[in-house]
Amino acid sequence: MKKFIKTLFVFIVYLSLLPQSASANAPIPEYGKARGTIDIPCVLPPPAWRYPGEKEGAMITHTITIDFWNVGKAGGDQYEYVAVTTEYSGKNSSCSRGGTHGDKFDGGPNGKFQAFGRMVNGKYIEVTWNGGTSNIPVLTPEVFSKYNWGGFEPEKIPTIEGGEYQVETFGSTRFNGLYGQVEFIIPNPDGTYDEESWNLAKIDMELPPGTRLKVSEKSGLQLALPNQTTINVGPETEIVLVSVDPRKGVMQLLYGELKANVTKMMKDGSMQVEMSQAVAGIKGTIFVLEETGDTSTLKVIEGTVALKSKTSGQEEKVNVGEALVADQNGLGQKTTFDVNAENAYWKNFEGNFGKISTGSKKYLYYLGVPILLVVVVAIVFVIKRRKSKV
Repeated sequence: MKKFIKTLFVFIVYLSLLPQSASANAPIPEYGKARGTIDIPCVLPPPAWRYPGEKEGAMITHTITIDFWNVGKAGGDQYEYVAVTTEYSGKNSSCSRGGTHGDKFDGGPNGKFQAFGRMVNGKYIEVTWNGGTSNIPVLTPEVFSKYNWGGFEPEKIPTIEGGEYQVETFGSTRFNGLYGQVEFIIPNPDGTYDEESWNLAKIDMELPPGTRLKVSEKSGLQLALPNQTTINVGPETEIVLVSVDPRKGVMQLLYGELKANVTKMMKDGSMQVEMSQAVAGIKGTIFVLEETGDTSTLKVIEGTVALKSKTSGQEEKVNVGEALVADQNGLGQKTTFDVNAENAYWKNFEGNFGKISTGSKKYLYYLGVPILLVVVVAIVFVIKRRKSKV
């Protein structure tokens, strides 16, 4: 009898430990991707906007790519944003438009998307489009299958202290440093932007796909990307974080200048920066990009970067100490530049971080002290004037 009780006790203890074992496999944020094709019937605009020979109801094949976080909103608001990229094959069509727009995801292997469908068992996304339904296969089912989703609770957002954030895991893009005035805007679910919704950036923010960042005069920022890339963004610059996928990050440089260090990028990772005249494909390098709207310039400080003209399709590999400019005519001739002088310029730029940062107490301090001095001087002046009258 004693032996039976002892065995039963051990069995009960074993069962009591099972939930703890399962909790060790609780979900953590991971980036996922789905891609597939959808045939959508053509709904034509007025005749003046149509291409010759187009027919109402003709089926247009679209390739849909969906970038998402496995935990979605259940893991915190910073993980709910989704990037949906649409491309269409065949000849030009006035009833089809490619591009990237945003959506939101609840999270989990059976979560719902706000605009277009739902996840099914972490294996495919059921998309409803113009009354029809199609399935988009998940290319990364392991971001769901390797976790226990029972009783999943939202993850707490870490607090940031001291104006610095150290990247510990592959997560969202964050600020490593800010100074002066930096503004951000997050896209609407349909991918558009409300130009009246610009807000001041703060050091503890997480930046979802599609975020636009605008750096004012005498200001700057440093970004930490999920693929361990750091990017310094100079004054009077605007960029768009198209995709923050650690395996293939995509960014747009609308105007201004930036310096990127991608030497610590994960083994299979890559990065692409699109400018007005060219696209730079980067891996394991340090480089500078400058954009005016008419010309796109690449300077390579370390490694090799491929620059491809958006006009001619010509591609050139640019090495250390070389610069290449692209314009509406294509790629120019390679030139050389002073690497040491370029590094000195950006080192001086980085020295501004930690001085006056948007959202920090120091900003209020530097702003408040001059105001306080003016008030004190005014009070002293009034007192002396009254005494002189007496």
